[in-house]
This record gives sequence, structure tokens and C-alpha cells, in this order.
Amino acid sequence: MNIRKRKFLIAVAIVISLTVGILFVLPPILYHISQPRALHSSNKELVHYVEDYESSQNRFISYESVFKKRWTNTKLEAIPLQGIPNANIDIIKADSNKTPKNLIFLTAGMHGIEGYAGSAMLDVIEKEYLSKINADDTGIIMVHCANPWGMKNKRRYNENNVDLNRNFIYDWSHFNKNINRDYAKWKSFLQPTGALGNLSLHEGGFYGSLVTGIATKGTDSLRKALLTGQYTQPKGVYYGGTKDEASTTILKQLYNEILSSNYENIVHIDLHTGYGPRYQMSIFSSINETMTEKEAKQAFHYPLVLTPSSDDYYVTNGDNTEYFYKLQQDQYPAKQLYTTTFEFGTMGTDTLGSVQSAKHTVDENRLFWYGSSSKWTRDTVHNRYVEMFYPHEEKWRLKAIHDFKQAFEGVLYYKDIMEKS
Repeated sequence: MNIRKRKFLIAVAIVISLTVGILFVLPPILYHISQPRALHSSNKELVHYVEDYESSQNRFISYESVFKKRWTNTKLEAIPLQGIPNANIDIIKADSNKTPKNLIFLTAGMHGIEGYAGSAMLDVIEKEYLSKINADDTGIIMVHCANPWGMKNKRRYNENNVDLNRNFIYDWSHFNKNINRDYAKWKSFLQPTGALGNLSLHEGGFYGSLVTGIATKGTDSLRKALLTGQYTQPKGVYYGGTKDEASTTILKQLYNEILSSNYENIVHIDLHTGYGPRYQMSIFSSINETMTEKEAKQAFHYPLVLTPSSDDYYVTNGDNTEYFYKLQQDQYPAKQLYTTTFEFGTMGTDTLGSVQSAKHTVDENRLFWYGSSSKWTRDTVHNRYVEMFYPHEEKWRLKAIHDFKQAFEGVLYYKDIMEKS
């Protein structure tokens, strides 16, 4: 065999090997990497985390009897959403026994899948903080899951593919639904059509499209397209809808009920996961916050507080905390309201984390609408998406609880609702 023929055969063998590896060997490897690792730790704090909607809901319902031991006037409301069987917006309302001075208000699951971490933090409050709160002058309201369909189906969006935290528009009649012009520039990248195919080929295609898009449109344009919400593409990501969703209507009524109550000092904490450093929860302030980042850190005795003065601060349309503030300012100016977001970061803030976050978001949306011809691709995309909002890593889960306690106590101490022990 001459040298030229030998080189040709070697080249063919290499091409065949690479092809087989890319098409048949790499996908199951990537799937295996994406699978959540089982937790075998005996750490008692991990019991706060559950893995399915039904377990979380049943646990929350059981809190009613616990609250009643300290708050005489406690009631559990289960508000059904039409067309969603066995999934309610469950709310516990515990009124102060004597003077309605302070109200602690927590909402979880605005982005459905994020409700699992939120449920864990509600459980921390039920197990560790009820005895530390003065029931005579302080009431508590807890919303287990604002988006039960999303939590049940492990999606960020609700049953209509609406991102509820982009749906709290104060006045739809005066809202410009074409506000996100950057999304239109990135539409073909952010919501590709057609079933997902081979995982390896898809990975390469995504990053190729991303590089091309950034080269022509820039990273700042992509950031705006993703974060601010869009109102023109019902099958797109971060879709804010065109009117109040059922959950939004229920919560807007609750916000009005709270502000029209006799409570003087109201603290609202909305629980989210996804954005920010992986091992450091952020207190993400409203655009109405007047404290600088440095002042807020000192006030709450907490290391990461984002205020409008922060470099990483961003504003979204239809955010529920911003709606709450505007309602207070317009209709209840005498009320003292502090509403904020506790954001448990998962992907990190570096370039790689941001790219992976965008990829998992786009892939999951495409999978939801068009499915996949490959089991490896389908399951890998699903696993990555769940991990992006609800990491199974023990270190992450324990640190999330630690950060929550520190921030929760810091905010309540500063707002004169809880005394330092």
C-alpha cells in the first residue's frame, strides 16, 4: 500500500470516528453530566427542600395549624385557577392578635419552577422564625406559589407561556407593547422553530449563531432583549402577555387588600432564583430605593444588595414589586411599604454563566413548543433547565438557607419588626 493511500484511509478513519463520536457517543455523555446528583447528606437543613409540587403544597397547607397556635385569626385560602386541576394559589393569612402594626408578606413561585427554592425558604420561616415574631402586633401573609402550573410543570412561565413577573403592568391601556425593540433584532436566535435534533450538532449550531449575533448586534442588545420582557411574541421567551393573567389579577387584589388594611409597616419579600453569583443571594431593590448600595449593605448587615446605584442593577417591565410600590404611591401614600426581591443566583455572573443561562432558556422554550427527535437532547435540555433554577448541589442549598436567614433577619431588624436576639 503506498503512502498516499495509507494517509487517505487514516483520514477516512478519523472522519468516521469523529462523526460517530459526535452523533452517537457525545450525546449520552452530555446527558449523564446534566443529571442531578442525588443528595446523601444527613444535614437536617436539607429537609426544607422538596422535589415535586404536590409535596410542597401539602406541606404548606399543614402550616395552618402551626400558625393558629400563635395567631388566633389564621386562615388558609386555596384559590383555584381555571383549567388547572389540583393546582391552587395557596395563601396563609395570619392577622396580629392585638394591634395591626407590622405585616410580613412573602411570595414564592412567581416564576413557577423557582417556587421550589421559595418553598424551602417558607419552610425555614415556619420552622425557625414564627416563635421570634411578636404575634400581638405583627401579622404574616405567605403565598405558596403564584404560578402553580409553572411550578408543577417545572417551567418559569405560566399556562399561557406568560412570564408573570413581566405581567404586572400598572395600566395596560397606556403601555407600549413594542417597548422591547432589541428582542425583534434577536428573534430568530431567541425563538428558533422546529424540533430539537442531535444534541452535539445543536450545541455547535447554538454557539455559532450566538457569536454571529454578538458580532453584528452586540452583547448589550442581547442583555436588553432578554431581561426587560417582551410583549409581541406569545411563543417567545420572557413574554409578558397583553393583559393581566389570572394569577396577576389575584395578586393585584391581594396587594390592594394589604395596602388598604390597618397595618402601618409592610415588608414584602418576593423569592426568586437564577440571577446573580452562584453562592451568594442578592437583595435586589426596587427602582424606588433611595439608599445607595453601600448604605443598604450597612442597613441590612448583608454583603450583596443591589440598588439603582449598583453597576449590575437592571429594570424590568411588569415587575410585581414595582407594581406594588406604584400602587402604594398612587393610592396609599401614607403607608410605609418596603418591597424587594431575594434572588438566589445559580449560574454565576461571568460570561460563561450568562451564555449558558441564555442557552438553557432558549433550548427549553424550543423544546416546549416543538419537542425533540432525540431522547438525549430532550432529557438533557430539561435537566439543565431545572438545575438553572433549582440546583441539587448540597453546597448551594445550604448556602441559600444561610443567606436567606441573614438577609431576612437583616431586613426585619432594620424595619423594626424583629428584635435582635
